Amino acid sequence: MRVIRDVLIEAVFAGALTSLVLGYGVVGLVLLALGGVLLSMALRGHKYMSFGITR
Repeated sequence: MRVIRDVLIEAVFAGALTSLVLGYGVVGLVLLALGGVLLSMALRGHKYMSFGITR
Protein backbone atom coordinates (compact mmCIF):
# COMPACT_ATOMS: atom_id res chain seq x y z
CA MET A 1 0.00 0.00 0.00
CA ARG A 2 2.97 2.31 0.35
CA VAL A 3 3.27 2.28 -3.42
CA ILE A 4 -0.21 3.81 -3.73
CA ARG A 5 0.70 6.53 -1.23
CA ASP A 6 3.97 7.30 -2.99
CA VAL A 7 2.34 7.41 -6.43
CA LEU A 8 -0.35 9.75 -5.10
CA ILE A 9 2.26 12.15 -3.72
CA GLU A 10 4.32 12.01 -6.92
CA ALA A 11 1.22 12.61 -9.04
CA VAL A 12 0.32 15.72 -7.04
CA PHE A 13 3.83 17.13 -7.43
CA ALA A 14 3.87 16.25 -11.15
CA GLY A 15 0.55 18.04 -11.59
CA ALA A 16 1.91 21.05 -9.75
CA LEU A 17 5.01 21.26 -11.93
CA THR A 18 2.97 20.78 -15.10
CA SER A 19 0.53 23.50 -14.07
CA LEU A 20 3.36 25.91 -13.30
CA VAL A 21 5.07 25.21 -16.63
CA LEU A 22 1.84 25.63 -18.61
CA GLY A 23 1.11 28.94 -16.95
CA TYR A 24 -1.61 27.96 -14.51
CA GLY A 25 0.20 29.46 -11.55
CA VAL A 26 -2.57 29.39 -8.96
CA VAL A 27 -3.45 25.76 -9.68
CA GLY A 28 0.22 24.80 -9.54
CA LEU A 29 0.74 26.55 -6.22
CA VAL A 30 -2.32 24.90 -4.69
CA LEU A 31 -1.17 21.47 -5.86
CA LEU A 32 2.32 22.19 -4.57
CA ALA A 33 0.93 23.09 -1.15
CA LEU A 34 -1.26 19.96 -1.17
CA GLY A 35 1.74 17.83 -2.09
CA GLY A 36 3.71 19.33 0.77
CA VAL A 37 0.94 18.51 3.22
CA LEU A 38 0.63 14.94 1.92
CA LEU A 39 4.39 14.44 2.06
CA SER A 40 4.57 15.83 5.59
CA MET A 41 1.76 13.55 6.73
CA ALA A 42 3.39 10.52 5.11
CA LEU A 43 6.78 11.23 6.66
CA ARG A 44 5.28 11.61 10.13
CA GLY A 45 3.33 8.37 9.75
CA HIS A 46 -0.07 10.00 10.11
CA LYS A 47 -2.89 7.47 10.42
CA TYR A 48 -4.66 8.76 7.30
CA MET A 49 -1.54 8.21 5.19
CA SER A 50 -0.53 4.80 6.53
CA PHE A 51 -3.38 2.79 4.93
CA GLY A 52 -3.47 0.52 7.97
CA ILE A 53 0.28 -0.06 8.05
CA THR A 54 1.76 0.21 11.53
CA ARG A 55 5.38 0.79 12.35
